[in-house]
Amino acid sequence: MQSSAKGTTCPKSRANQPFQKPWHVSIKPMVLLIILTLLAPAIFAQTISLSGRLSLAKILPELKRQSGYQFFYNDAMISKASPVTLDVKDMPLREVLRIVFQHQPLTYAIVAKTVVVKDTTIATLLDVTGVVKDENGRPVSGVSIQEKGKARGTVSGDDGRFAVNGVAPDGILLFSGLNVEVLELRLNGNSNLATITLRTKVTALNEVNVAVSTGYQTISKERSAGSYSKPDMKIVAERSTSMNILQRLDGQIPGLVINNSPSATTDATPFLIRGLNTINSDKNPLVVVDGIAMDVSRITTINPQDVEDITVLKDATAASIWGARASNGVIVITTKKGKSGKLRVAYDGFINFQGKPQYDYFPMMNSRQYIQAAKEAFDPVYMPYTRATTYDPLNSVYGLSPDRQIMYDVDRGVLTAAEGEAKLDSLSRISNLSSIGDLYRPALLTNHTIAVSGGSDKHTFYNSFAYTDSRSYVPGSSDRTFKLNTRQDFNFARWLKVYVSADLTNNNTSDNRSVTADNRFIPYQLFRDADGHSVNMPFMGYLSERQRPDIEKAGKIDMNYNPIDNAGTGFTKSNTFSGRFSTGLTVQLYKGLRFEGVYGYFKESGRRQLYDDATSYQQRYNILNYAVAGSNGSVTYNMPTKGGKYTVYHSSLDNWVVRNQLYYDKNWQGGRHQLTALAGAEAQQQRTIMNRSTVYGYDLDMQTFPLLDYKTLTTTGVLYPILPNQIDKVTSKLSAGNGEDGAYFGESESVPLSRFTSYYANVAYMFNRKYNLNASWRNDQSNLFGLNKSAQRKPVWSVGVKWNMANESFIQQWTWIDALSIRATYGLTGMSPRPGSASSYDIFNPSIVRYVPGGQALAIATLSNPDLTWESTKTYNLGLDFGVLQGRLSGSIDLYKKNTDNLLGNLPVNPLAGANYIYGNVGSLTNKGMDIALNSVNIQTSKFTWTTNLNLSYNRNKITNLGLLASPVTRGDQLISKNYVAGYPAFAVFTYKYAGLDAMGDPQIQLADGKISKAQNVTKPEDIVFKGVYQPVWSGGFANMFTYKGFGLSVNTIFNMGNVMYRSVNTLYSGTVNVSYLNFKVGNIHEEFANRWKQPGDEKITNIPAFVSNASTSSTRRYTGYYTKSDINIVDASYIKIRDITLSYQLPPVVLRKIHAEGLSFRAQLSNVMLWKANRYGLDPEFSNSTATGAASVMPFNQKAITIGAHLTL
Repeated sequence: MQSSAKGTTCPKSRANQPFQKPWHVSIKPMVLLIILTLLAPAIFAQTISLSGRLSLAKILPELKRQSGYQFFYNDAMISKASPVTLDVKDMPLREVLRIVFQHQPLTYAIVAKTVVVKDTTIATLLDVTGVVKDENGRPVSGVSIQEKGKARGTVSGDDGRFAVNGVAPDGILLFSGLNVEVLELRLNGNSNLATITLRTKVTALNEVNVAVSTGYQTISKERSAGSYSKPDMKIVAERSTSMNILQRLDGQIPGLVINNSPSATTDATPFLIRGLNTINSDKNPLVVVDGIAMDVSRITTINPQDVEDITVLKDATAASIWGARASNGVIVITTKKGKSGKLRVAYDGFINFQGKPQYDYFPMMNSRQYIQAAKEAFDPVYMPYTRATTYDPLNSVYGLSPDRQIMYDVDRGVLTAAEGEAKLDSLSRISNLSSIGDLYRPALLTNHTIAVSGGSDKHTFYNSFAYTDSRSYVPGSSDRTFKLNTRQDFNFARWLKVYVSADLTNNNTSDNRSVTADNRFIPYQLFRDADGHSVNMPFMGYLSERQRPDIEKAGKIDMNYNPIDNAGTGFTKSNTFSGRFSTGLTVQLYKGLRFEGVYGYFKESGRRQLYDDATSYQQRYNILNYAVAGSNGSVTYNMPTKGGKYTVYHSSLDNWVVRNQLYYDKNWQGGRHQLTALAGAEAQQQRTIMNRSTVYGYDLDMQTFPLLDYKTLTTTGVLYPILPNQIDKVTSKLSAGNGEDGAYFGESESVPLSRFTSYYANVAYMFNRKYNLNASWRNDQSNLFGLNKSAQRKPVWSVGVKWNMANESFIQQWTWIDALSIRATYGLTGMSPRPGSASSYDIFNPSIVRYVPGGQALAIATLSNPDLTWESTKTYNLGLDFGVLQGRLSGSIDLYKKNTDNLLGNLPVNPLAGANYIYGNVGSLTNKGMDIALNSVNIQTSKFTWTTNLNLSYNRNKITNLGLLASPVTRGDQLISKNYVAGYPAFAVFTYKYAGLDAMGDPQIQLADGKISKAQNVTKPEDIVFKGVYQPVWSGGFANMFTYKGFGLSVNTIFNMGNVMYRSVNTLYSGTVNVSYLNFKVGNIHEEFANRWKQPGDEKITNIPAFVSNASTSSTRRYTGYYTKSDINIVDASYIKIRDITLSYQLPPVVLRKIHAEGLSFRAQLSNVMLWKANRYGLDPEFSNSTATGAASVMPFNQKAITIGAHLTL
């Protein structure tokens, strides 16, 4: 470029882009601009005189000479111009320039006294921006964007956004990635591409390049060194046996064990990620919904159809950003948002038919076997009729079952032996299984969701309404939920985004007093007679038929009992309303730097009512507890004979969180350097208020009740009532808990409160798409911790590195390797105490107690510990991710070790402190394990695909130290009763070593020194045998998906292995065969009873102890627990189940066009089919109480359930 035809050369970029240099505002340029504006008329008054047909090479120098202006141009540029014929005289320069450049491939610009000539054929380069998403509208990170044929390019960020500078207007952008189909896009001058939708490859690599969410940020898995897992969201959406979205993850996440057995409820371990990390704190993982932590007990307020994505964070690098609540792992749930475009209406609904429970599941006797066993166990000498039929609140003597009444009648001479035998034979011919079955109805679960979404570039929305009806197998019960969910996203400007969301849930439940029974009940007792009339069962109450007439006469109240009729005499109802609200804004502050603010609020209020009318059996009995018979036949009732017992619980939960953070996401040098960093602060509070009150004589219609002297009823009570309830047999007292006084009986309130203030930071850096470094730090301060600085200022942190080996040139020569990376992480996470169990200060609750003068007092609710801090878990993780054979096979392998210290628990303190225990830190445990995930594309054609997913996890833990948390163990029976013992795994099962029966049929055990003994209280800890653990050691899932044209078939199998459980055994070894008060799951006898020791020599053929009718004799000479708690009754709890088989059909496009639908599919599903179980006793480990000796405790239900469903999109 030259200043004239022979001027000096200038930078090329100035000629092509003369206005690209940024302006800097200052006083001098502003003054200069004003002067130039004022002088413009004079400047352009310069005149030009020129004639002839001339080239621009001659015209421009002449114009420079006559005007005094400088001209910038390139000789090559003006050589393309056509000659110009001029004949001008004293014409202004501006007019001459217009004539000269008219119809030329050139243009010009005048800046001060300089004329810059530009080539119009060289277009201005574009700065192209946009966002990459998949077919479902989810951002896709790590996509390479490059101008075709050029070196310049970039990669999409964690939010899918990208920017490519200096692209030709007619250039072609090439989009490519490991997990997406290649796309070529011609710009045609468009620099704002908005949304680019890429098709996902049908390969096994879907897990390799997905975006993962931590709740604070979304980052490409390629850029993270942490250990994450994501489920197949199609499987999650279609599973229909539960509305709990966490239950739907079963078998999909390596390292996540979902335990459905009764013992999981007992020890609160339904969900475990990589083993047990605490003993006395919350064992469940932290659940995060849309970036806000949620109590796992409220997870049922989330509609699975509203969920877009789930990420499970497993190691410290992934989870440490959540600080002192992340030791158990984190499950991050992201709900759906609206997408710009046309209005979309979607419906999803299903009906899940679960059938009746397996009420014949237990290994109990049939009627004939039972009658025979009852005869053998009958001993009127040990238990005379008068003793067996006398009301006794201390020994819980109840009524006599019909068979025992017959045998006593024969013994007393009321019936002859033949008459008695005939009656018993009649009973032995009756089976009540059909009658029990009639007590139930088929259970059913249905859900219907309608979602409306859409929007524009400025505003998107997602709204849904859902109705759920969960009808249990108990008639008269109901469980209905209504949900309304909305999310609104606003793009007010390119630099400002705001969202608001609300998720409202209303749940109503109701139950009557229907009984539930199974084959553990007396096998001949019917509930309805041949004509369908309900059958009276007075023997199921407190009174025998010998005493009942006298009690009814004295109290003037009928004490008959009919379980069918009694069902309508009471109810339990609950109404719960919850709202989850959040709002947030994102402000772009600078290139790559943005501010994010979030406010979340969760409110729940609940009301639970329990009512039992005065006509109910329990209230009739309660009235007689406090009724006193007069000498003249009168009765004084100290309890109302009308109305009923009414208890109401009110609960209120308020949670809020405020978070502000700066987020920086930048890549430069074409994606060679990628940096993501965030830093922020967070404050949150959780407050729970619970209160209850109870009154007697409540009238539901009038909502009134009489005022009673509850203080007297709870202190001195009533003397000589008709049916005393105290052990002195002459007194009845109300059991009032804290013995509250006042008009409301049992009134109490508690307000657990927790507050957290947190500061955190996280950084992720990737160099050349090969080397990654992740680090995070967080400090939590809480009112749950001690006041000492060492307790409050104790940060968690993590660091991780990752090597993407597949991007190395020495690996790329092996074309069969698609992806290969190694990860290593180390970090510290924590687990805070439960709210209400610990505090920075002593907490006192106001109480009204009967033994304090005046009744009012302050009770210690929580004793503070200044040194109390959170449990700390150090986690080491080494991982390998791979993909080979052009996406045919991919997977990951993780090895980990976790060391947990400062276990929380109650530590003994001096009783003079006002309490026996204080919450403190002591103890440690370790976890070691492995997670494996494999994905394969077995067959892939244009019409048929078959893919397989396998995940497998292994975990072994060990309690290394319990310190003062553990009470001393000096006897063997103490060790058997414990599940947490130093030196052993958690969930340990300890037993006696069985040594068979002696000549009297009594159980014996082998001691550590080899001696055989049946003596009681002789065992030491070393005599006890460790048999394993009741939590699975191996767990996982195996899924196969098939598609053919519009048909789809998925088979999802889960397995749990390596754990043990007690099998169901006989528990009747002495006493009498009897019923239990209003308990229809007791009364029958285990089938094993028939094979017990009966005579000398049987000890050689059976291990089942003899029956000794005299309980005192039995307990003196032997201990039957040596058999029931012995090693021979421990069985393998391993099993494999088909969790679900789903057959679906998607209507073809030609049909959809005719019905004006975007999509319509139907599905049928079969759930919970047992494939294999290791034990030979027919026990389903999911319904067996692993820690309890004796019989299994839960009827199996929801097995082989059938679902039909449909999904429609308009």
